[in-house]
Amino acid sequence: MITLILAESSLTGIPDWARTKYVASTYRKVYGRVYNVLDANALPPRLRKKLGEKEGRPDIVHRSILAVTDHPLYSMGKSRLYLHTLEGRIFEFSPLVRIPRNYVRFLGLMEKLLKKGWVGKSKSSALIWEVKMSFEELAKGSILLDEEGSLMDPIGFLKGLGGEAKFVIGGFPHGNFSEEVMNVADFRLSLHRGRLSSSTAISMLLSYAYYAEVWAR
Repeated sequence: MITLILAESSLTGIPDWARTKYVASTYRKVYGRVYNVLDANALPPRLRKKLGEKEGRPDIVHRSILAVTDHPLYSMGKSRLYLHTLEGRIFEFSPLVRIPRNYVRFLGLMEKLLKKGWVGKSKSSALIWEVKMSFEELAKGSILLDEEGSLMDPIGFLKGLGGEAKFVIGGFPHGNFSEEVMNVADFRLSLHRGRLSSSTAISMLLSYAYYAEVWAR
C-alpha cells in the first residue's frame, strides 16, 4: 500500500482582504459565480501580487488529485490519498471517490469541503472527510519527493520498501517545503534531476509502483 500525502496544498478559502465587490465581480466573470476558494486566476491582476508563492493555485491540487484517483493502483486498493492544506487541515479520500474532471465543478466540491469538512451523501458515508491529526502524526516516517533528494532506481527502491510506504508530494506552485514538512520525512527521493509538476511526479511514482506490484515479481 502506498500512501500519498499532498502537502501544503494550495487550497484555501478567500481571505478577508479579497472579500470585495471587485473580486466578486471577477470571480463571476471567470467562473459564473463566486466560489469560496482562493484562485489567482479569478483575482484582479493587481491583487495577485498579495498572494504568497504557495497560494491561489487550486488547479494544481485538482490535477494532482486526478493523477492519484485516475491511476489503476487507486482502483486496485493499492494506494490511498491524504490532502494537507497550507492552513494545516488534513483530509482523507475514500477509494470510492470520483473527482469532477471539470474544474468549475471541482471548485464547487472544494468549497463544500472547506466549509463542512466533508463531502458525500452523509457525514457517515463521506467520500472526503477531515481528520483531526497533526501533519507529523500523518507523515511520520515518510519519503519526500524532492528534486534535491537522492536520485536512484525507483523500481528497485520501491521493491526494497516491502510494499508499505508513505510519500509526501508538494501541492503548491513555487517555493520550498516548510521546515515542518522537511523535518518529518525520513528520506528525500528524486525521480528526475530537474523540476517536475506535482501531477507528473505522482504519475511517475505510481506507474513505477504499478510495475513493481504487477510485473517485477
